[in-house]
Amino acid sequence: MSATPVTHSSLNGFEMPHTGGDFREGIRLLARLARVAEQTCQSTGISLPQYRLLVSAAEGPQRASELAAAVGVSRPTLTSLVDGLEQAGLVRRVPVATDRRGIQLELSAAGREATYRAERALSVRLLTLMNGEPQNVVPLVHGVVSDIGAALDREGREAR
Repeated sequence: MSATPVTHSSLNGFEMPHTGGDFREGIRLLARLARVAEQTCQSTGISLPQYRLLVSAAEGPQRASELAAAVGVSRPTLTSLVDGLEQAGLVRRVPVATDRRGIQLELSAAGREATYRAERALSVRLLTLMNGEPQNVVPLVHGVVSDIGAALDREGREAR
C-alpha cells in the first residue's frame, strides 16, 4: 500500500490538506452523516448527544470532565443532558464510594433499551443508504473508523 502525498491548497487563508483531491468531499460527507445520525437518533426519542452520553456512561465510571469530553459538550451542557436523561428514567446518579463529591452515571434498563433502539435505527439507516449490501463497504469503513477512533482515544487520554 503506497502513501498518497499530502498537498495543500489555500481556502480563505487557511491551508487545507488534500489526499487525491477527495479529502474535502470526505469531510463534507462526515458532516452529512452526522446530520443523518442526529435525525435517526431523534426518531428513537433521544438526541445524538444523549446517545453518546449513554454509550460513554455504559463504559464505566468517569469524571464529569471525561464524560463531557467524550460526548463533545461543555460541563454545563453535560449537566443538562444528565438531568434530562435522569428525568426520563434512562440514567441514575450513583455516589462514588471513594469520592464524597463524585457521582457516576448508571444506565437503567430503559437507558440500555434506548441505546439499543438508537443503535438499531442507526444500523438500519446506514444499511438502507448502502442498499442493504454492506459487504464491500463495511470492511473499508471499519478500517478507517477504527483508525480515527484510536486517534480520538489517544487524544482524549492526552487531554486528561
